[in-house]
Amino acid sequence: MSPIDTSGVKASLRIDPERQETRVRGGENESAATSPQSKPVDSVKLTDTAARLSELEAEVNAAEGVDMKRVEAIKEQIADGSYEVDADRIADALMTMEKELL
Repeated sequence: MSPIDTSGVKASLRIDPERQETRVRGGENESAATSPQSKPVDSVKLTDTAARLSELEAEVNAAEGVDMKRVEAIKEQIADGSYEVDADRIADALMTMEKELL
């Protein structure tokens, strides 16, 4: 795949991330918004999935069957590289679960 040639694009049409002025096309006010009071307000809208994940995380944190101290300890072990996986224990648990499904 060859790189995209942008040499024919006018410099004024290229995106400038440092540019502070904005213009609205087709609106009543097409002048540049340059006053400090007219800066756009940042906003965030979570998708339904993100909102549901947040709800599920709260449910897990509130669940009685979750030992959060143990979870944090495992997270720390993973982060510092000291967590060891017991493959035999995992294999046994998978086989037990498979037998229960049959």
